[in-house]
This record gives sequence, C-alpha cells and structure tokens, in this order.
Amino acid sequence: MTEVHIAAGAGFANDRRELGEIAAQSLTLFQGRRYLIFECLAERTLALAQSADGRRRQIERAISYLEACINTCVRNDIRIISNFGGSAPREVAEAITGFLQQNNLWRKVGYVLGDELPVKVDDHGAGAIARNAYIGARGIVEALAAGADIVVTGRVADPSLVVGPVVHELRLKWSQWDRLAQATLAGHLIECGTQVCGGYFADSGNKTVPGLARPGAPIASISGDHERLILSKPLGGGILTTATVKEQLLYEIHDPACYLTPDVVMDISDVSMHQSRANQVTLTGCRGLPRPDTLKTLTCVDNGWMGEAEISYMGDTSLERAVMAKSILQERLDLIAPEASPHFDIIGAMYDDVTNSQYRPRDVRLRMAAASTDRQDIQLLFDEFEALYLNGPAGGGGIRMTISARTATVEGRVRQHEAVSRGYLLEETL
Repeated sequence: MTEVHIAAGAGFANDRRELGEIAAQSLTLFQGRRYLIFECLAERTLALAQSADGRRRQIERAISYLEACINTCVRNDIRIISNFGGSAPREVAEAITGFLQQNNLWRKVGYVLGDELPVKVDDHGAGAIARNAYIGARGIVEALAAGADIVVTGRVADPSLVVGPVVHELRLKWSQWDRLAQATLAGHLIECGTQVCGGYFADSGNKTVPGLARPGAPIASISGDHERLILSKPLGGGILTTATVKEQLLYEIHDPACYLTPDVVMDISDVSMHQSRANQVTLTGCRGLPRPDTLKTLTCVDNGWMGEAEISYMGDTSLERAVMAKSILQERLDLIAPEASPHFDIIGAMYDDVTNSQYRPRDVRLRMAAASTDRQDIQLLFDEFEALYLNGPAGGGGIRMTISARTATVEGRVRQHEAVSRGYLLEETL
C-alpha cells in the first residue's frame, strides 16, 4: 500500500524559515513517499515579483527556504514542491541549481510553466503589468515523472501543490474526482502552514495554544486504498485539533459544496472529522465533481503610489494636540492641494472626540495616508506633514514617512485550454 506524506514548510512568502526544517524533520518520522511544500505566492506577492527587484527577491527567498532544510531533505529523499518561482519559475529553478552545485548537493530540479498569459492592454490600459492563470497540478506531475526532486512553479493554485504529488505517487486518473477532491482538501488544509496548527487561532482566555513561539508543521497523509485523510503535527509547538482544522477547512471557502479549483470541484459539505489522537485529526467524506471549464486569472496593474506619514504626541493633552495637528494639516492642504483627499487616523485613541472624558490616552500617533498616480503629489503632502515639527502643536516627534508603489489586481477567467500546465526538467545538478 502506497502512502504519501506531505508537510507544509511555509504558508506565505515570508514565513519562518525554520519551519521548513521542522517540517522536514517531522517527515523523517513517516514511512512512505515524502514531500515538503512551500506555499509562498499570494496575489500581492505575484504583483510585487514583476519588477527586476522583485524577481531578485524571489530568487533570494527561494534559496533562503532551501538553506534551512535542504540537507535533511537530501539525506532522507524528501522531494520539494513550491510556487516560490513566482513570476519566473525557470529563472528561479536555474538559481536553485547553482545553489545546489555550490554546496555539492545532487538533486534534479524541474519547473512548471503555463500560467503566464498575454496582457490585455485594451481591458486594463497601459498600466497592466502581467496576467497569470491559476493552473492545476498537471505540470507538477509531469516534472515529477521526469525525475525532478525539486519542482518550482509559478501561479499554481495553492491546493495543487499537494494534488501533484498525490496524483503522481498513487497513479490517479484525472477523472477520479473523489480522490482528486481528497488531495485538494489536504492541500487546502496545509496550504497556510501553521495556521492549521494553532497559528492565527489563539485568543487569550478563550483558545489556548501552547508553544506558539515555535509551532510545528502540519503533515497530510493519504494512502492508496483509503478515502480518509489524516492530518498530524508530530513535532514543535502549537496544537492540531478538530477546532483548528474546522477553522482552516472553512478558510476562503465561498461555497462548501462547490469549491472551484483547476483540478476538481471540491464538495466538503459532508466532510466529517474526529480527533484520532493528540495532534492528529482524521477526515472523511470529501467528494469531487468534474473540474470547471474555466480558470481564474489575475492581472497585475500599476496603480500609482501610496504614502503614509505618522507623528507622535505624548502627555495629558496628547489627543487634543493630535486633533489640532490634523486640523492644521487639513487647512493647509485645502489651500495648496485642494484636490488631495488624505485619510487621517489617530492611533492609540478609539475616537478623536476630545470632549469625552472617559478615555484619556497619553500617547497617540497621528497618521496620514494618501494615494496618487504622481509620486510628487505624495511628496507635497509629506512636506506639509513634516512642517508640523515647527509649525504645529507642541511636543510632536518621531515622524516616519514612506512612499511605496501600489499594484492593483484584477480577476478574470479563461478557458482551461488557454493556460495549459506543463512540467520540465533542468539538467541534472552535481
């Protein structure tokens, strides 16, 4: 009986690097085929990866994840799959090959293409940067079948990172909808890393999570002749219970009976679960329907600039002085930039009603935020904000100002045949 065990070493782009090693060490406790996934690609992450600097950072990110766990993975024949290829899967795969060669490690590296689509300038204007489809697991299966030990993808749907190795190892057909749904459920439950192990779950006095400083990694186990899915957390802090699994099960689910993915339509409406042992939950009842005819797409669009500025006020009249500073700025900006519409907050105060005597903060920060297609417009507002030092209320200090590029994302759909997932193998490393 073939068993597949898949651990999550990351749930977002800048997750804890040590989690990959905890996940790899956890996998060594299991017999069967073992995989480590890193889910690193949110919508915003892909948007930021389109620039030259973004492409450089995604290579550095991929290498940093591997540095923490690669020796354990090589020693124990643990294969790695990740979407940290972002906007350039082949480029990241080549960088990983170089990293392996420098460290005298022998691994075959593969990559997946097919998500990148032509940009529709007519729909989104000249600001459209990139357009990608959420492709499925077929390319991952092809890369694994070609012998890849590490598979680098771009915009693959998150659960497909798990569907790929399950299909490959259990030799599933692409029409075995219930088994594909089971694999998709496994991917959905571990795609956010430690979130199913008590991360983003703890609530003081209500939901206690021990060892949250170093939570362990979740592992999904699927066998060839069972319809049950077993989730476990053998090492590290945190907890894995029916309560944590239920929260993750419903995370980002629009319709429990019709969750659309590129590989299958998943139905979790009849899923049942029980605590089979400490930090282990067994699930059954997931069903699948034929995959949808279309794929979700994401277009990244240049959306100008965003600026944020803050200044602190302390003391018994800190709230009054923050409100005064806000009024001064509004009056100045009405004169020199009447078209601007900045947003103001007073951090540390629940409201800016200075007549309310029930709540008197002694340390607040006035925050101003503004957006514009022209960076100079933001700088003009910043100049006036910084002038509060000598042209505003007493005791202002600690000004911090940042300007960052804004990238919007626009969803769409394409037919399945317009974005075909394909897997490839680079030359063998040393």
